Amino acid sequence: MSTMKEPPRESFIAKLNDVLAMRITMLVGSIWAFYAFVIFGLTPVLWPEYETQILYWSNFLQLVFLPVITVGTAMLNRDSEKRAKEDHKTIRREFDLLKEVNGSHRAALAEITEGIRELVGRSRAVTAAPVSTDDGALKG
Repeated sequence: MSTMKEPPRESFIAKLNDVLAMRITMLVGSIWAFYAFVIFGLTPVLWPEYETQILYWSNFLQLVFLPVITVGTAMLNRDSEKRAKEDHKTIRREFDLLKEVNGSHRAALAEITEGIRELVGRSRAVTAAPVSTDDGALKG
């Protein structure tokens, strides 16, 4: 018996709603939709006798598209937020790795510095020792 629960599956209707909302949002948010709406908004100039019908359809389109665009935008934001969280986790892991590497580099540099100090101390001791002027070493 498994204690892990499966994540809830989205229903077909929910997936369909999401797909429609995204596609309509992308379509209505395009420059071509803007051009179409501008032309549609200017049609009463050419055909003033249809102004009432055009106003009706204009209101209808606004009532339909506003909630759909809102849902589509929320979905886009949700996906962006999910990506941002994943990016944050990745960046955090990289940062922790860099801190670890930096710590090991600091430790290595401290050892190297200590070794150099020790060598400098020895060389000072050697150069500070009195030099023998005994020629006996040369006579051999």
